[in-house]
Amino acid sequence: MFSFVNFGILILSIVFLVVVSKFLSTTSLIHSLKKVWRWLQEKCYVYQFYKVPKFNENMQENQLYRKVSTYLNSLPSVEDSDFANLFAGTKPTEINLVLDENQTVTDQFLGARVFWRSENGEREGEKSLVLKIRKNDKRRVLVQYLQHIHQTFDEIEQKLKEVRLFVNVDDGTERNGRWRSTSFTHPATMETMVMDADLKSKIKSDLENFLKSRQYYHRLGRVWKRSYLLYGAAGTGKSTFIAAMAKFLSYDVYEINLHKVRNDADLKYLLLQTTKKSLLVIEDLDRHLEDKSTALSLSGVLNFMDGIFSSCGEERVMVFTMNSKENVCASILRPGRIDVHINFPLCDFSAFKNLANSHLGLKEHKLFPQVEEIFQTGATLSQAEIGEIMISNRGSPSRALKTVITALQGNLASRVGKRLSGSRSGSGRTQEEAEEAVKEGQNGILHPMKDIKNFYGLLRNRSSRKASMDKFEIDLNDRENSAHGA
Repeated sequence: MFSFVNFGILILSIVFLVVVSKFLSTTSLIHSLKKVWRWLQEKCYVYQFYKVPKFNENMQENQLYRKVSTYLNSLPSVEDSDFANLFAGTKPTEINLVLDENQTVTDQFLGARVFWRSENGEREGEKSLVLKIRKNDKRRVLVQYLQHIHQTFDEIEQKLKEVRLFVNVDDGTERNGRWRSTSFTHPATMETMVMDADLKSKIKSDLENFLKSRQYYHRLGRVWKRSYLLYGAAGTGKSTFIAAMAKFLSYDVYEINLHKVRNDADLKYLLLQTTKKSLLVIEDLDRHLEDKSTALSLSGVLNFMDGIFSSCGEERVMVFTMNSKENVCASILRPGRIDVHINFPLCDFSAFKNLANSHLGLKEHKLFPQVEEIFQTGATLSQAEIGEIMISNRGSPSRALKTVITALQGNLASRVGKRLSGSRSGSGRTQEEAEEAVKEGQNGILHPMKDIKNFYGLLRNRSSRKASMDKFEIDLNDRENSAHGA
């Protein structure tokens, strides 16, 4: 009998200790205290309730329900609900949290705390979202809060939507208009762009500020748009950067082929057929401006960039590319028509190292000093040329670097030979001697640099040499602080 009583006491003691330890555990205690505090708060305030049903009386989907549901599932507080559903996203590694039925999620807006609860109706499939807000906060924040939900939903939808590429066609009589589109699947992103890190950060910041500036532009009475000029030699990454911008913004791309534009009025018509949240692109604008046979006038181009028709759509980004802006009319380049100037120079040693890292997985190599020495002597190649060499020889990084060295040597020898041909050098060497030295460099000998340096040094005696390479630069001319005079 005694042992049976002792055994019962032992069992009761164990159960009691388990219950006490569970209740007194830190997380459980804090959670219980929070629930008590919320219950006390609710008893001290008067609340207003608003129901957002999933379907209307005609069993048509309520678009507001879809927007609120998307907004709520994007809130971090969904993770704090007692139950949440996990769903696979559009990407292989993406997982989405979705609020479960009969669960409550909290949100903060302008200092007011609001509550949303997912509820099921009496009939099957009858769902609704119920908003609970304090009555003294209702008049102050309710309208702005609902507008905030609409805006956030649009931003989420923009990120998830498929980006498309539009091109203009000759025939405008068809019912589909002048634009034809296809999925824009270019893999370039801001992260994959090989460029100066500080410059990339500045551009991303500028684009992010633009996306958030609708009210600011409207307060100033200005059209919500921004324009960029990308200038530099062919193969320096301008077109790839446009693709990265489109992916970063999640904007559709409208590439305008000016050769298929009949006149100034036709260009305006094309502009009217574009949508908001789009990236309007005109490549090689400097060549079109130099072409005297084009049907477009300078005035037509200027009005397209910053005329009254450009205000017919908002949240647009215009991007123009040029090989050089030296001979371009100043009225084209002024702030308001071009807000941001971005220079894309030929590859230098710093850019080369970035390419070697991304294409070959090399951060250092014994041939790097030799490559740097050739760049310092004035050799130039585009990023596209060097990148293609690395892609073709990606199986052997050493062979890839040697091929780059040979290509740089050939480029430098060709440039020196052209400048020396037809005249005697200051040291008395003839044209034939110069050509012979060039040939040695082009035959792949790994030590022609001594002769090339000698010839290159002769040029310095007659005229001073410019800086070896331009660095990436960005000139941010803020339209808000600039005049609109041509």
